[in-house]
Amino acid sequence: MSSEELNAFFQTDDYKLYKDIVEEAKDINLLSLNVDVALRDFKSRIEKSNKKKGKVISLKDSLVFKIAASFVLFFGLTYYIFSLNQHTVESHYAENKIYTLPDNSSVTLNAVSYIDYNKSSFIEDRTLKLHGEAYFDVKKGSSFNVKTLNGNIKVLGTKFNVKSRKNSFNVLCYEGTISVSYKKSEIILTKGEGVQLTMDGSFIKYLDDTATIPSWLKNESNFVQEPYYEVLAEFERQYNVKIISNSIDTNVLFSGGFNNNDFNSAIKSITLSLNINYVVKDNKIVLSK
Repeated sequence: MSSEELNAFFQTDDYKLYKDIVEEAKDINLLSLNVDVALRDFKSRIEKSNKKKGKVISLKDSLVFKIAASFVLFFGLTYYIFSLNQHTVESHYAENKIYTLPDNSSVTLNAVSYIDYNKSSFIEDRTLKLHGEAYFDVKKGSSFNVKTLNGNIKVLGTKFNVKSRKNSFNVLCYEGTISVSYKKSEIILTKGEGVQLTMDGSFIKYLDDTATIPSWLKNESNFVQEPYYEVLAEFERQYNVKIISNSIDTNVLFSGGFNNNDFNSAIKSITLSLNINYVVKDNKIVLSK
């Protein structure tokens, strides 16, 4: 913890409680425990208690109980301190957010995305978790790792985009070299190369060496042979609306895009080419054939 975080922790009621417990735990000599003897003593106490009806033997003063309590305390306190250093950065509907990491690498989050990382150890261990979509500009240095529910990305210093949503996974390298791990396979990508998870669960490699930054950084959402339900989900994130699509087939593949700043143009872009009708009411869009 930083000195400021440590001072803040000292002022909490939890710190006072843990301090008292730790002081009590100092009297426990864990190194002097003979496990076999303690086990026999424990069994003996149980046998004696069974012979005495109506009498309950409390374990709170036993050595075994104190040892168990000390382990619970240790792991609980470790988790508590670890959680204090966990930091989350998130973006909301219709919002992009730029954030600078402790190593001066930058990450730009697309709408409804977030990252988790440990502030105190990030310089030594440049690892974070991503949920959603983000563009990374990583400073050269030690290994930089991005973990997602779909796969992991490992780099040294480069620029790349990662999209990891519930039903999609797409990684494109814009500069340098990155390694993408998916299940038991590993794919190396260089500038202009990308990988995409298909509907049947396979990974395909593709080439896109014309773009210098992701289209969503230019307020455009583009798709190449992606399920229509993914297009609708992205539209909801960019415009903070609810789309009702029960009466249409959302599994069809869609190639095209829409503008993230012009609602009227955007809704037409994703419906006219598929001959889909739409009705806008309040914050909902109802699609039909």
